Amino acid sequence: MISLTAEQRAPVVEEGNIYLSACPGSGKTRVITAKLLLLAEGQIGSPRSIACITYTNAAVDEIESRLKQVGSRAIIDVTEVCTIHSFCLQYILRPYRWLVKEVPAKFKILTRDSQDFERLVTAVEDEIGRSVGRTTFDDYASISMGLNGEPFGPGIERGVGSVPLAKRLWQLMLANGFIDFSMILYYSYKILSSYGFVATGAASKFKWFLVDEFQDTTAVQIEIFKLIFAHKRSSFFLVGDENQSIYGFAGAKPAMAQDFADHIDASLDFALSGNFRSGPKIVDAAENLIARTPRMQSVGAASNYGEAPIYVHVNDPKVAVTDYFLPWIDAHKIPLGRCAILAPWWTHLVPIGRHLRDLDVPVFGPGARPYQRRRTFAALAEQLGACVEQDHLLGLPGVEKAIFGLSQEVVGVTRFDVFSYEGRKTALSLVYEAKRIALKHPGGLEWMRVCSEQCAEILTRDGWIPEPQKWLLRSSVDEMEADMVRRNVDVANLQISDLGLFANPDRAIKLITLHNSKGREFDAAALVCMNEGSVPHFSARTQAEFDEARRLMYVGITRPKKLLLIASHQLDYRDRPTRFIRECGIVRSN
Repeated sequence: MISLTAEQRAPVVEEGNIYLSACPGSGKTRVITAKLLLLAEGQIGSPRSIACITYTNAAVDEIESRLKQVGSRAIIDVTEVCTIHSFCLQYILRPYRWLVKEVPAKFKILTRDSQDFERLVTAVEDEIGRSVGRTTFDDYASISMGLNGEPFGPGIERGVGSVPLAKRLWQLMLANGFIDFSMILYYSYKILSSYGFVATGAASKFKWFLVDEFQDTTAVQIEIFKLIFAHKRSSFFLVGDENQSIYGFAGAKPAMAQDFADHIDASLDFALSGNFRSGPKIVDAAENLIARTPRMQSVGAASNYGEAPIYVHVNDPKVAVTDYFLPWIDAHKIPLGRCAILAPWWTHLVPIGRHLRDLDVPVFGPGARPYQRRRTFAALAEQLGACVEQDHLLGLPGVEKAIFGLSQEVVGVTRFDVFSYEGRKTALSLVYEAKRIALKHPGGLEWMRVCSEQCAEILTRDGWIPEPQKWLLRSSVDEMEADMVRRNVDVANLQISDLGLFANPDRAIKLITLHNSKGREFDAAALVCMNEGSVPHFSARTQAEFDEARRLMYVGITRPKKLLLIASHQLDYRDRPTRFIRECGIVRSN
């Protein structure tokens, strides 16, 4: 079984609905897994199951991995670990799509990385005679379908500038057989609210719902849970931290989570206050910024980490990394793969990534890839490149996922049967072929050329892509080469290991935005570009916006275990350090 502290064990053994407050590094995934195991044992032999809803696919993988380590086959059979989107797809939208005439009969999921997404956005912009700008695609991608079916999100104010344009994109998506992630939730909600028997079925199927990162739940998701709870057949174990609620732009607000907890009469008597991740002085900085009740404490091995956070003010963010952060982690012998550079926006990270790459420092994140990630063969080349460098087959799941994405892009059909015995055979064939080619063609670019052609033959042979489309893989290598030439990459010396780095980035410094860092942990982290205008954003006007900016800073501070560097910069006279540095109580270093 899973070892728990008394603080962790208390909510696990408690019966009834619970909203558990969990501080950063408190082992909440361990607690959720323990609760899941305990509840699942009670459902063995029953037609009912336990649903564990997580925020990301990475969290799904982590919990499933822990279940496989300690759970029996019978326990695994009565659990469903998935994201809210996967849950709605499997149990609501796909089986009951026929109840909503707007949704295409054989819909496909459209993501930001898809070329079809960019094609449809370009069509909308062409209709109004406007050229696609640098942020156009991201602006449209940031728009979601709200509870009333209306568009909302940063893109409306920031770039798209028009609700009708967002609706026009949705119209084109549906006409072309696509839906996006926000539509999955909206149409699932619409089905549940209009047809009570669907909600009854979901409530009857699942005895318990365990929901992680509940502070990030949106209004549509809350209503979905309310409609299921209304049948009084399901209980809820909610885990969250309102101090890490940073997705207000996506419709998540801490008050909504609290309201739902009240709605289901959930106990609020439990909290996890022990931080097993960060050293005492890092925890103190976080507590100075946002005080918790009970107070967060550094516990376990983390309580022995003695380094205090460092604050520097520089004339360029790159200086903070090269002159302060890299020497500091080197002095403490912390591997690059256990370090991260965090910034408010990805645009802050791109020049840092390129600068470090020029210095031959391996990096993973914005500015790291010398080619566009959406190139058809890119993801598969990266996964196979990582496998070539390994003497084991632990990279097979990554290859399978790459086949899944490639097939979906080329064919336009979602092939979940990739994750089967037949898919595993194809993945193995690709790995063995990639290794064989590497013996004759050790250079990265030449390996990609030959590998793309042989992979196309295998994927065609096994029925994952049609014969007429196999040329797309070889063509995409030419596109990747052109991308690299434009970025002045020495393509003649590109190594297979350089490609594998993006699939298996254990040796590289991670470059991550503050928003995307939530749920992650590192031995050392540098928070750069921590200026007024970035955190808080220059557009912030309301107290709620300033509060969310403070929580964003809090998330960044609580990522590292041992070393925390915070850096502001002054490129011109307008730049000032963010107010939150002073609130943290971190003294500026000379």
